[in-house]
Amino acid sequence: MLFLRSRPGYLFNSQPVPVDQTNKQKSPKTSQTAKKFLPGLKQAQKDMKKKVTFHLLANAHLDPVWLWDWREGLNEGIITVRTILELMEEYPKMTFMRGEAAIYEHIEKTDPETFARIRAMVKAGRWDVIGGTYIQPDTNMPATETLARHFTVGQNYFQRAFGFRPRVAWAADSFGHSAGLPEILTAAGMTGFAFTRPMEKQFHLDNHAFWWESDSGARILCYRPTVGWYGTERDEIFRRFDGYLKETIEKPVLHVGCFYGLGNHGGGPSRRHLEEIGRWADKNPEVEVIHSSLHRFFDALAADEAKEERPYPVHRGELNFCLRGCYASVAKFKFPYRKTEGRLVRAEKTASIIDASLNRKPETLAPAWKSILFNSFHDILPGSSIERAYEEQLAWLGVAGHDALRVEFNALNALAAKIDTSVPKMGGDHPGRVALLVWNPHPHIYEGPVELEASLDYRPLWQYQHKADLCPVELFDAKKQPVPFQVIGNEHSAMSDLPWRKRVVFQAKLPPMSWSVYQMGLPQKATRKKTADKGVAAARKDAILNGFYQIKARRGSSSLQILAQGRPLFKGAGLSFINVKDPWGSWGGMEEIPDAVNLSTVQETWKIEKTEILEKGPERAALWVKFFGKRSWIDLTFFLVRGRPVVDVQARVLWNDRSSRLKMVLPVGDEALFEVPGGRAQRGICGEVPGGRWIRTTQKGRAPFGFATDALYGYDCKAGALRATIVRASRYANSDETPADKESWRPAVDAGELTFRFLFTTEVRDLPRLALELEQPLVNVPVSAHPGPLPRSGSLFSLKTENVQLLALKPAENGRGWIVRVQEIAGRPILLRGRWLNREITLGPVKAWGISTFRVIQRGKRWISIPTTIQEF
Repeated sequence: MLFLRSRPGYLFNSQPVPVDQTNKQKSPKTSQTAKKFLPGLKQAQKDMKKKVTFHLLANAHLDPVWLWDWREGLNEGIITVRTILELMEEYPKMTFMRGEAAIYEHIEKTDPETFARIRAMVKAGRWDVIGGTYIQPDTNMPATETLARHFTVGQNYFQRAFGFRPRVAWAADSFGHSAGLPEILTAAGMTGFAFTRPMEKQFHLDNHAFWWESDSGARILCYRPTVGWYGTERDEIFRRFDGYLKETIEKPVLHVGCFYGLGNHGGGPSRRHLEEIGRWADKNPEVEVIHSSLHRFFDALAADEAKEERPYPVHRGELNFCLRGCYASVAKFKFPYRKTEGRLVRAEKTASIIDASLNRKPETLAPAWKSILFNSFHDILPGSSIERAYEEQLAWLGVAGHDALRVEFNALNALAAKIDTSVPKMGGDHPGRVALLVWNPHPHIYEGPVELEASLDYRPLWQYQHKADLCPVELFDAKKQPVPFQVIGNEHSAMSDLPWRKRVVFQAKLPPMSWSVYQMGLPQKATRKKTADKGVAAARKDAILNGFYQIKARRGSSSLQILAQGRPLFKGAGLSFINVKDPWGSWGGMEEIPDAVNLSTVQETWKIEKTEILEKGPERAALWVKFFGKRSWIDLTFFLVRGRPVVDVQARVLWNDRSSRLKMVLPVGDEALFEVPGGRAQRGICGEVPGGRWIRTTQKGRAPFGFATDALYGYDCKAGALRATIVRASRYANSDETPADKESWRPAVDAGELTFRFLFTTEVRDLPRLALELEQPLVNVPVSAHPGPLPRSGSLFSLKTENVQLLALKPAENGRGWIVRVQEIAGRPILLRGRWLNREITLGPVKAWGISTFRVIQRGKRWISIPTTIQEF
């Protein structure tokens, strides 16, 4: 078994450490609960012919941000660790476990003396470095690559700081786990996973030890205690251990993990804990109680299964749900988090392939990634921290977003410096054309609308004052051929009677991970090419259509209907917005309260009060619709593009409600396939659930329906509809049921304005690609015009299949080569091939639904690929 093999540098003692019998008070009598179960325990041990072992797993769960800010959280890490070290010196048998590279990193930097003491305890086998992640993240909402990157960053830190990498992942308090998490964990080289949520009363498991299997068939050994949580109260030891005793009878096992210690704001075991454990052990000699480690515990579980030939049960699918309010709490943080996450991945891919092509030293994005990783923490991204903390985390997130844009911008400029971006010289005083570099950041062909905007001169064009619509503009592609386009509104409304800048939309087909140079300017002679009439986007009164869809809005109506190929896309009523009663706190109902799980009390249905056609032309039509509630409203701008089987939507919501949530209702059926981190999850009517980047439903007798968004996380399926939560008005860090009229002085979360985008399509096979393009859109930058050795268009990297999604393209952590990470998304194993810098390359095999990581290195004039793991080790 893999668990039984020690890795080089792994320094845990091979023998268990018995409980410390010193400094004990007078032992109490055996509890009545223990007496009740002792006969059953003896019989179970007789059946198994071995003594049951309780593994003491001391820990001090620390939320670096929650009811406090990050400064208090990180410094509490130092305070807690110093306290633990003193206790370990006082109790020589005591062991302790600690994860989260961010905490160790802070201690190493701030208090090197304490860090040296930790290292000494690690070498002595008494301190167990676990987890492998940078911080304990939420595991339902971050992108797949974000969860993977936790192990890249965390494990490389642990290797440097301690000389080894943990094998067992640890999620003390994360609020449920995605169906794709075992794929991520195994791809990261982890062999065990311990967690506590959802607890037994929220999600029943047949055994506290089990194998968790992903869609690819990858398995990881898991453990969840069915008694208690990840820590203990000061007075909880006796009843907790009696509970463990009962557990061994109901689910016969030889090894029980006993998590104990004060937690949430640090803490760890107390003297009372240690002394009462010793007293309990004295009175229950049928049980062997040892100070252990999480790694030794998992080794014992694996050995027990192998030796006793009693296989643990296998679980497939997600480990959900609990604390469901967190799927929608604090949208003002969730929305920019998702956008920054996408921006960072795009920037890293862009900069990496350009740096590889130019033999350019990569600029670091490590601080930006640490921002994304830290902010995925399970009390930050889920929306359960205090308001002051969110103000600071948003500031940190903003730095990461800017760093991503800066690195991407620098890389594109470095590429542009080598490209022929020249434009024709204009005679006299006529302004020259603007060269615009358009970049496709995806390893697949992009085919769809592109928007460009440029200044036509250095000053406003006074000759067209009061006749701005007559001001001409021309656009040329990389082959210097005129491009058919449509002039659309600028991003400003300054000097509306005086043209200066022009914005256009046009159709483009861009090669994979490529650049294309366009030219835009004021023509000396109009050259705009006429667009063919067939399939042209058109507009009618309060309606737009493009040959695939027709969207019609009627003032006073409570819904908006969309026709797909002449048939209603939605069953019954159209798209609508409702307020549902939601008086629950940040986490929702703490104990899976039915009324909090199924939010069904509709407070109001919003109505359409304003509509306007914003665009109509040969390339695109746009319809603006405004829904109003009593206190809040939402703007929706629907776009239909010539020949594009997609409804693109920009949304802006003004939220001013309390103890309520806004849902967008899509009557497309109440069974849906959700993209989730690392995989997929099929769900029906089961209350509020977390969703990923895209959702697909299939209605009997109707076209399939696909939905994608760049911001939303919370959904439910109910009464024949998919319902997407846009925003909810709870209170910050609140666990109580709070009616709207209670504590009116306390601010409601997310009051104000939020923006996001989403799309619909019946071409569901394209949904993963469309969702990726929504999160990571094309990039365009104006560049200086000059000759150059590179052509006006070119492709740097492509994958020869649409069955995989590129998760990451990045510099290797050790500086040797480039890392390419993919996930197969069609359920078919492949041998992945592509083109890398104009050369054919075979990356390697990828299992159906599997995550694979490859290192691309140059040997002579050839580029080769070597399989590796997320850890890059």
